[in-house]
Amino acid sequence: MEITTTGRRFKLTGEVKEFAEKRISKLSKYFDRITEAHLVLAEEKYRQIAELTLHANGTELISREESTDMMSSIDHVVDRMEAQVKKYAARLKDRKLRRPVPSHAVVEEAELAEVEVEEEFAPVVVRSPKYAPKPMLVEEAIRELRERDFDFLMFKNQKSGNWALVYIRSDGNFGLVEPE
Repeated sequence: MEITTTGRRFKLTGEVKEFAEKRISKLSKYFDRITEAHLVLAEEKYRQIAELTLHANGTELISREESTDMMSSIDHVVDRMEAQVKKYAARLKDRKLRRPVPSHAVVEEAELAEVEVEEEFAPVVVRSPKYAPKPMLVEEAIRELRERDFDFLMFKNQKSGNWALVYIRSDGNFGLVEPE
């Protein structure tokens, strides 16, 4: 990691520069792909300002702190940057753990958090928990629909012997779909 320290209206001493470089170099243990660090130290009246910019993996992370003491400003800006670097590294790690799947693929509901769809805004088919339909009356199907908190239920109608679908309509009533 290449560390550059610049002073704006601030006399950059060897002690301050050494302290800053020592603190900034410790950031590489959280993320090893930091290529460049640029620290700008400025003094405006009574305020001591430290601004740190990191270039890591094609991304720019920026942190800024001010206090009445320059060493304290450097300390705080590096602490803030450390939190940003940890968060960025965790985000990249989480992205690697997600496995890409093609759009319209069928996935289990438990795996949905780990899936990243290849195309943006493309849906995937989420398989709900399995349900073993049994022959029942329409009234029993509606009772089952309410108990399981489903939006619809497919069942074998005991009277007709055909497959049927019961669903909750937008007006709050129940709908029944049966083949002719």
